[in-house]
Amino acid sequence: MSCLRRVRTAGLILTVALAVSACTKTADAKHTSERMQSLVRETMNASGGEWTSTCNHPAANPCIKSDGGRAVWFSWDRDAAGRSDPEEVMQRVNQAWRDEGLATKTQSIGRVDGKTLHRVASAGRGVNSIQFSASR
Repeated sequence: MSCLRRVRTAGLILTVALAVSACTKTADAKHTSERMQSLVRETMNASGGEWTSTCNHPAANPCIKSDGGRAVWFSWDRDAAGRSDPEEVMQRVNQAWRDEGLATKTQSIGRVDGKTLHRVASAGRGVNSIQFSASR
């Protein structure tokens, strides 16, 4: 069962979709889910704030590997409100991910409402993709 994503107009939003590989064999699903949850928790600790889940558990999504085999990938959306400096929070998450050995890319994008969205993303080293976004 998957969860619907809630959208907030203020605060921090952590959007995560990561896997140990792009599409992990079903036999490796438990390890993949545990690694993903660990990285999400490390990210929440690095950013601070009171975090809630848009879903009580990671969502498991079926996928097909390039060889045609059945597999699974996991996603887990979390969000938090109330940090005063989203750019500083983005930099803390960026550093935490670099400390984990992940290559990162940061960007700050002007939104149509005049606010700035600060984002850090990564892929590689066993992570299919992970993205952290913050605005206020």
